[in-house]
Amino acid sequence: MRRICVLINNTGLGGAERRLGRLFAHMADGKTDTLLVINASLWHKLRTGGVITGREQRVWRLAEPWGGLAEWMGLQQGAPAFWLRKLDYLLFACLFLVRYALAPRCLFHLVLGGTYVVLPLMLVRPDHRIIISVTNRNLAGLVGVPWALPVYRFALARCALIDALTEGVRADLVGRRLSDQKIISSPGSVVALDHYQPEPKKEPWVVFAGRLIEEKNPLLFLEAVPPILQAVPTARCLLLGEGPLRPLVEQALERLHLRGVVETGFRADLAPVLSRARVFVSLQRLDNYPSQCLLEAMACGTATVATDVGL
Repeated sequence: MRRICVLINNTGLGGAERRLGRLFAHMADGKTDTLLVINASLWHKLRTGGVITGREQRVWRLAEPWGGLAEWMGLQQGAPAFWLRKLDYLLFACLFLVRYALAPRCLFHLVLGGTYVVLPLMLVRPDHRIIISVTNRNLAGLVGVPWALPVYRFALARCALIDALTEGVRADLVGRRLSDQKIISSPGSVVALDHYQPEPKKEPWVVFAGRLIEEKNPLLFLEAVPPILQAVPTARCLLLGEGPLRPLVEQALERLHLRGVVETGFRADLAPVLSRARVFVSLQRLDNYPSQCLLEAMACGTATVATDVGL
């Protein structure tokens, strides 16, 4: 049975994308019966971040015309940008229907936005075998908008198997009345130790890196910056990431008078920063295991400050 790995997300790059992007690209490159389907912007970020080489075989990169239009119009955040980019999901869904509605039975492994994209195909061809990976027990935060939650749960109810990242994710799914017989937990993560290594000389850098969502707690990090700088005036504080909380982050920077003090922005490759940083902060609300960025920071020899949640 042909295996189709579908990794789609046009709102950011986080640990799940890096972890599964590396795995899926490796599988597609090494197995002739495997294809990776990924949106072009995410592929570019993974390549820029050193997660993949960009030379992997059997990769179907989906162009994003509506996302390109949003970028051309200068729409980075907010409802117009969000809905324009979701039109690309509709386009992807049509492409999947055209390509696989009449194709021989396949195994689809879906992550993140791939679940929405393949849902119409699931309804048209229920004989395709579907596996969905769930990487966060905060499903509301995972799907992003309230109306999408029942759609996502509907897809989970119809799929053949659910791959839960942790036992906490598994327990949450069972609590949502999904069959525990089809949920497996495969906790673990992989760090490229040849890429994430400590530099001989460390700098007084305090780093927060992650998607700007409530689960990651970026605003709490900003609240901690003033006392950090009071104790260590030479410290350099970095808040690296992108996501829907960007407007609130900007407001907090103004309110706390941290504009120009805290370095913000997106870094596709965190290794050059983590390798020199002295402290890494992970403030997730529900589960710090297996935080991809936390493990990468530990591999780089940083002292870690993490919330006591998860395994």
